[in-house]
Amino acid sequence: MESGSIDNIKVILHDTFEDIGKKIGNDLFVPISLIEKGYNIEKEWKEKEKTLKMNVTNAMTSDIKHYDYKGNYLHYDKNKVENWNVTFTNEGIPKTIYAHGEYFNPSTIAQYGLQHFSLYLKNNDGASKSKFLKVANWFVNHQDSRGGWAYIFDHDFYPSRLNKLKAPWYSAIGLGMGMSVLSRAFFLTKNNKYSICALKAKPLFKTSSTNNGVLAKFENKFLFYEECPTDPPSYILNGFMFSLIGLYDLYNITGDKDTKWLYDEGIITLKRMLPLYDLGNRTAYDLTHYTTDGGYPNVANWKYHIGHIHLLDALSSIEKDPKMKESLLRWQGYLKGKVK
Repeated sequence: MESGSIDNIKVILHDTFEDIGKKIGNDLFVPISLIEKGYNIEKEWKEKEKTLKMNVTNAMTSDIKHYDYKGNYLHYDKNKVENWNVTFTNEGIPKTIYAHGEYFNPSTIAQYGLQHFSLYLKNNDGASKSKFLKVANWFVNHQDSRGGWAYIFDHDFYPSRLNKLKAPWYSAIGLGMGMSVLSRAFFLTKNNKYSICALKAKPLFKTSSTNNGVLAKFENKFLFYEECPTDPPSYILNGFMFSLIGLYDLYNITGDKDTKWLYDEGIITLKRMLPLYDLGNRTAYDLTHYTTDGGYPNVANWKYHIGHIHLLDALSSIEKDPKMKESLLRWQGYLKGKVK
């Protein structure tokens, strides 16, 4: 830092926030309180070392060097579904609280189960094992005649671009995460009721989203499993990757070749489509800017961007594909302000 006079300066951030900074010689200094107004930062002051540590995105990831289909699910031992916007039935199953009522959300239920499976592996806690098996049994007992767990409420995913989804509808994220729960329940108990239940969900992955399934096709040939089966397709990235992990789990537990085919076709699609979600400084949540006349990307918030990283990290550890790894490293770099 060059020595020189110290002057007060006006600092304006995003043409919205204003504060007083300092100009010392040729160096400019901005109050951290101003940065906090414009960015969701994480900071840590270490008094002893006189050191300030900052992450401007408030975003931390956990590496997944080896995804284990019978192990801790994506670091879900760190999850806390109990703190989400949920209530619990007398049987201990979470119901999600929406403005229009309380409903079972299969993906939330699955995340609660996978959280407690991961905690059971970590702590050998009988209570977590019991909670996990209650969730697995919920999936067995609530499977419908089409092999799925339907969402029984209407859903406006992107009302300015897409028509409302009308109940009942299925979601690839609910199906895939349900498969991950049931696969682990079979591994844990060796009771084939869980694997049989999971396999019954396969036909919905082959049923078009226009016919109340979850299958869309990108470029009329690449199989994509829709989190929200909209028309036109929305191509939500995180739901698609969750479903691929569920198919991978189920194949490894059962050896079912049809499940492996669905997974392999999905991986081919993922490799083709990954660049379309890369915005050069973050990822897109979906591709509605491409499939509708929306015109601008639906940028993933940092929470979902981190989710994209964790999911891609898991799938990359399975596939060992250089292009997937390249995308992963680039997306991780965006958390540190590296842009392409």
